[in-house]
Amino acid sequence: MNYFRDLSTVTLALFISGLSVFCSAQDDHTVLLYTFETGTGKVVKDLSGQANDGGFAGEKLKWGKGKFGNGLVFGGNGPRDHIVVTDSKSLWLRDGLTVEMWIYLNFWSSAGGTGVTKEKSYKVGPQSAGRTILMMTTDEKDWGDAGLTSNTDVPTKSWHHLAATYNAKSGQAKVYLDGKLDGKVKIGGIIEANERALWLGRGQGPFLDGRMDEVRISNIVRTEDEIRTLMDQGIEGMLAVSPKSKLTSTWGYLKVRP
Repeated sequence: MNYFRDLSTVTLALFISGLSVFCSAQDDHTVLLYTFETGTGKVVKDLSGQANDGGFAGEKLKWGKGKFGNGLVFGGNGPRDHIVVTDSKSLWLRDGLTVEMWIYLNFWSSAGGTGVTKEKSYKVGPQSAGRTILMMTTDEKDWGDAGLTSNTDVPTKSWHHLAATYNAKSGQAKVYLDGKLDGKVKIGGIIEANERALWLGRGQGPFLDGRMDEVRISNIVRTEDEIRTLMDQGIEGMLAVSPKSKLTSTWGYLKVRP
């Protein structure tokens, strides 16, 4: 019996098994993934594999410094800056959602949800009272009734990570500020999908005055650990240690063992 060969086989099997629980920035449940590292042009490239690229809209929307490298600079209600993502069925989040983003606020919004908005389906972002809002329409509750507001104000003039989740099976909605749970409520029902475009940096009326970086939308509920990992490592940091790259390096290590 070759002890080292058998040990390597067992180790590889255990490693591959562990990949099923490895959290990657991009996986089968990621439906939109923006790093904003393009830095030029009028299109934001989607790294999720779902082809949900976003187009510039407004008078002064521009590239600028983000939390990690490049980001987008929004001018507020005057120039009406925002990103428009054409509707696709991948953005129809019915059984669950997680929306994550970095936000730098110059001022709080004049109303609600100037982060990610698919109007009358779901929205997550800062609102006029200074808090983070999650709002949805479900098959049990109307738009405006199916919502949750965070417990803590989002500070201005500094970068902060906002996230929200919803589990249709349990009806549980949660919001996070800087990787920590900051409010939860039971809503109930399946999220109602629609064919409206998805916006970044605006709600139905208000527009973001500040900066945005690193947006991920998922069709499942991410755990607090997953949210915090993406927040800490950044999208590119997590892509650099994706399961595929880990498998390549580990297999190479195993093959050279005696």
